[in-house]
Amino acid sequence: MHRYYDHLSHVIGHRGACGHCPENTTSSLRKAKSLGCTWVEIDVCLTSDGLPVIFHDDTLNRCTNGEGLMLKSHSSTILELDAGGWFSPEYSGEKILTLEQVIHEIIALDVNLNLEIKSHLGWEPETVAAVARVLNEKWPSDKPLIISSFLPEILEEARIHLPQFPRGLNIDVIPTNWLERLSEIDAGSLHFYEPFADPAKIEALKRAGYKVMCFTVNNPSRAQELYEMGVDSVFCDYPERMITGQ
Repeated sequence: MHRYYDHLSHVIGHRGACGHCPENTTSSLRKAKSLGCTWVEIDVCLTSDGLPVIFHDDTLNRCTNGEGLMLKSHSSTILELDAGGWFSPEYSGEKILTLEQVIHEIIALDVNLNLEIKSHLGWEPETVAAVARVLNEKWPSDKPLIISSFLPEILEEARIHLPQFPRGLNIDVIPTNWLERLSEIDAGSLHFYEPFADPAKIEALKRAGYKVMCFTVNNPSRAQELYEMGVDSVFCDYPERMITGQ
């Protein structure tokens, strides 16, 4: 088991603290820290000119005042968009962060990171290579970071370009052949969707030495049930609910 997992907390702020602030923004990360988070989860993807930026969706429509596909939009446009006004007028003017900018923010906040790499199918090598260039240059070697993705191809590329970081496979339902899938990409953790919690599979994963994480959990009593099943961490939009409830 990778040493970075030793630092894992029971609660991970989902896209910062996205129940309170616009997701994946500076304000959301700072809110997560203020609520007691020691870990946050954010998403990274590419612009058309290959710049890694902190953003979840394929399209700009939901979380900015722009529209269209992120991967078809140039960084000069992306970095000028309003990424906060959609959430509340209070956050109008929030900008999309670059990966390099968010690394500086994460270091300043002294939190650890689960970085989910997003990619269109077929663009996995280019995406990971661009992310790796920034991480290999800017991320401190002693600071815990987990790379995660729903795409095994992303994690395969990460094993090549970012071998120093542990890898977590995101999945909705814990598959029957979980051991085969995790072994193929040499992953250290499985991250699954909360309604599909399976106590027997979680127990087997734990016996096999894997970390188990669950998204997205905003109910403290449900979180406690998951902890009792053996889940190590939950991703939460309102992390204070879990931190104060423990």
